[in-house]
Amino acid sequence: MKKIMIIAAKEYRTYFTGLMAYAVGGLFTFLMSLMFYFAFARFANVSMQLAAQGGKGTINDYVFAMQFGNVNLVLLIIIPALTMRLFAEEKRNRTMDLLMTSPLTATEIVVGKFLAGCLIVWSILAIMVVYPLTSSLFTTFDKGPVLTSFLGLFLISGVYVSIGVFASSLTENGIIAFVLAFVISLFFWVVGWASVSMDSPAAQSFFNYVSIISHFGDFTKGVIDVSSVVYYLSLIFFFGFLTQRVVESARWR
Repeated sequence: MKKIMIIAAKEYRTYFTGLMAYAVGGLFTFLMSLMFYFAFARFANVSMQLAAQGGKGTINDYVFAMQFGNVNLVLLIIIPALTMRLFAEEKRNRTMDLLMTSPLTATEIVVGKFLAGCLIVWSILAIMVVYPLTSSLFTTFDKGPVLTSFLGLFLISGVYVSIGVFASSLTENGIIAFVLAFVISLFFWVVGWASVSMDSPAAQSFFNYVSIISHFGDFTKGVIDVSSVVYYLSLIFFFGFLTQRVVESARWR
């Protein structure tokens, strides 16, 4: 465990030696703040319209659910950019051979780099805490769906990181790693859309289960579905296993 933490700490510090972490963090903050502003403005207008009609809208439905849905889309783009260097840079700089001859197992290397990727993503995601805290100064809302949404966000970001680390282990070209990670992640995004064209209920159920988005929707509603947690963890371990096999095979070449 100590070796894993050393690798994770080293990779995490490396992010801040260049501009990538600052650029991605700044862009993420700008986009999320802009989206939050428009969502909150829309909620204010909808609330007045519903109040005039005798109805009532909630900030959870009109602001936070939309905000967490938007961040999911943004993560689809920024996480491949953050993870593309984890193994590709080692190969390009010819330091991968040193890593392979070190007293580290392939599993320790993969888990260490995966944790570093998760830490940098979660550090950037920390800005999301500001929005519900700010909103609590002006209105009351159900905290449960917000908390479960954060849990879903941590899990789905872990999946994207695991995919990104796997893609990075396949090539020494960072751009190729980015594109490959994005395409794989996008597949799990759009696969649920195929269920619309399916006539068989079993096929519809299968494609909906494989869809990474259908599971995230439960978290934004305040529901923690065990099957959704298992699904995300299974994807993390699956791509982690594939990465471990790629790294292990490189040791014997």
